[in-house]
Amino acid sequence: MPRAVSLPALSAEVARLAGPAIVQGLLHTVVLFTDRLLLGRYGADALASMQISGPLLWSVFSVLGALGAGVLAVVGRAVGAGDAERARRALSAALVFGPAVGLVVGLVGVLARHHVALWMAGPGALEPRTLAASYLGIVFAAAPLQALGAVAMTALQAAGDTRTPMRVTVASGLLNLVLSYALLFGAWGLPALGVPGSAVGTAAAFALHAVVLLVVLRRRGGAVSLRPPWRPHWPSLVPVLRISLPTLGEKLVFHAGFLLFASLVGRLGPVAMAANQGLIAIESLGFIGAAGFGVAGGALVAQKLGADRPDEAAAVGWTAAGMGVAALSLVSLLFLLVPEQLVGLVSADPQVIVLGATCLRVAAVAQPLMALADTLASSLRGAGDTKSPLAVALVGPVVVRLVACWVLAVHLELGLLGIWVGTTVDWAVRCVALVALWARGGWRVARA
Repeated sequence: MPRAVSLPALSAEVARLAGPAIVQGLLHTVVLFTDRLLLGRYGADALASMQISGPLLWSVFSVLGALGAGVLAVVGRAVGAGDAERARRALSAALVFGPAVGLVVGLVGVLARHHVALWMAGPGALEPRTLAASYLGIVFAAAPLQALGAVAMTALQAAGDTRTPMRVTVASGLLNLVLSYALLFGAWGLPALGVPGSAVGTAAAFALHAVVLLVVLRRRGGAVSLRPPWRPHWPSLVPVLRISLPTLGEKLVFHAGFLLFASLVGRLGPVAMAANQGLIAIESLGFIGAAGFGVAGGALVAQKLGADRPDEAAAVGWTAAGMGVAALSLVSLLFLLVPEQLVGLVSADPQVIVLGATCLRVAAVAQPLMALADTLASSLRGAGDTKSPLAVALVGPVVVRLVACWVLAVHLELGLLGIWVGTTVDWAVRCVALVALWARGGWRVARA
């Protein structure tokens, strides 16, 4: 007989997992925001260069993290079913496969960095393009470490441990800030390397994050651990890859569209580039918060399905989404009340502040929509249904976003404001589609 669903109990479970994940995300956001703050104070070209390297690295590492969808679903279901051996085998294979792919991606990124920077910014922005290429070369070299840390973190979250990743993020974030500052400006006896110094700080943070999480997995007990003798179990990688491949397609589609979108911003001029980069850092307050509820929703959905409790899994998805919408509505209020002050934290340029504040008011509308879409998409992935988010990505981020941004920004000559209105339209379309998919319930029969 099915167990009765207790919404207060599920809400408490979501909050228990989402809380540390949100704190982790906010800490990551603080690091991102402070990085942009340091670069903005270093020089306008340095901040504008992040309009090239920032979106590109986010896209590449997000695509590289597609393996996490399979890790989340397989490990989460194994934990829910009490099958510790299956969880360990899947994790062991993913911890080798992920960094191997990261090595290939990093090598390609290092070799192609100048060509990609030219494509992203066009021939006019010479100094930002040169700075971006130097930053990219260093960070791409650390791609295997970034991939290793991402797999380890996802496995812990799938098991319901969001506190350990939060603590490790604190340590790596502090290292990033301290080392980036010292090497950017030349402090405490270290050389002033400028923008490449900031990249060294980021690469060092990747290394610390990966190494500490790997040590945690080797020392801990329970379902998600690496007990010696340790070796990858390759057959266990098959279900991880089967679930991850549609997510890989989703991320490739989404980020190809996003990079086209970013290249459009790059052609709007240095003021728009600097304003947009600052806006991305500010909006990450909402984006990472939505991701925190997505982590909780995806992990708990996987565990509930592994324990054969599909009704609880359905309720988890709605509960996590509702909590995310409520939280990001508060972020919307902040964007509406003090937009000039927020943009002023990342740039002292009056033109950047005026343009950024106007766009931030539009971004306020998008925040609860983003929470709803991100949380339900993560819940679908946790259930092992990665094809539905792929279909939504084909319609929303690619078709709707690109068309809307082109029409509004270029055809109607709204510039950067048109870009942000277009992205809000995209989030609204995705919300409608994902709510319908979760309500229909086809994810209940997905394999993991």
